[in-house]
Amino acid sequence: MPKTPDRYKRDPDYGRAMAWGPLYAKHFPHETDPCSRHVRIIAEDILRDVNSPVRRMLIDAGYEPDHWAQSMELTVRELWRERAKNSKPSE
Repeated sequence: MPKTPDRYKRDPDYGRAMAWGPLYAKHFPHETDPCSRHVRIIAEDILRDVNSPVRRMLIDAGYEPDHWAQSMELTVRELWRERAKNSKPSE
């Protein structure tokens, strides 16, 4: 397999990838939905995977997929937290 050019590597100065496993396990199935699960796939597998052709295309076009991925991840995390908070019975 050819070495990935440095320009396609992750941006080390811009956040880490979300730890979806524990977060997903905590909120599935009650606070998740198909759209947020798709966003997780896009952020993790398409934008953050250094071998993704979509990532390469975006970088070549002048975009920053790591920044996009982090914004998507944070939005989904906050959505799941808010849903979890609002689904608990009032005390």
